[in-house]
Amino acid sequence: MNRQKQYFDNCFEVFLADTRESKKIHYQLRYRVYCDEMGFDDKERFPAQQEIDEWDKSAVHFLVRHKYTQQWLGGLRMVTPKGHVFPFQESSSSHQRLPRGGYKNSVEISRLCVTKEARRFAFRNPAIDLAEENRKISFLHDYRNINRDIMWGLYRAAAVYSVRQGIKHWYMLANPALAYSVKKQGFDIQQIGDASRQSTRMLYYLSTRQVLENSLLIEDYRHDFRLYSDIATDVSVDMGGRQVKQIGVISYVSRI
Repeated sequence: MNRQKQYFDNCFEVFLADTRESKKIHYQLRYRVYCDEMGFDDKERFPAQQEIDEWDKSAVHFLVRHKYTQQWLGGLRMVTPKGHVFPFQESSSSHQRLPRGGYKNSVEISRLCVTKEARRFAFRNPAIDLAEENRKISFLHDYRNINRDIMWGLYRAAAVYSVRQGIKHWYMLANPALAYSVKKQGFDIQQIGDASRQSTRMLYYLSTRQVLENSLLIEDYRHDFRLYSDIATDVSVDMGGRQVKQIGVISYVSRI
């Protein structure tokens, strides 16, 4: 196997957010990306600094963290329809109802986010030699590759979960640039709706089985997702010989 295709499994891990605390991490990440970093949402709407809506209560959330610093870097959610309504239909009248049967065994993929902090993370495994590490750093410091690595890892985790739960169909709103990146990587993403007046995002469809059959996810992203409830919430890591303790999403303090 080409070792350049093993970066995600070596550097990151995916968790199913199965607790209130872990879902809060996703809300905080979304606030940071959508409100602080990109300015898509108005901060005044989220005084608790958590980007959240009414669909989150019934959604399934996934998170990605960096293995060696334990920092949370991204997430996404899967939302089941309420009757014959998905979030994308509620947000825009231009997205009409799906054909009969289009809601069965289906979810909407949304709230995909990757923090800008991800760009500074490189392969930091003390078990490998420095020369090997330096070769990997040059690749992993490419921000676009990091973003996509994390996105593919989240897609695989969501697809594995979907297949286990009998979910066959994904719908998502995406801008053409993102859809192009997904298609370029070999995923069979199909445009099934046009952009609305309020947004340039279009409606796309993906089959969960086809997601898992992509060669990219066979070469890498082979580790299954874990449950957040299975890990300790009080995490200490070694940062240059100094023990630090994680507090919240990305803040650290020294531990003496």
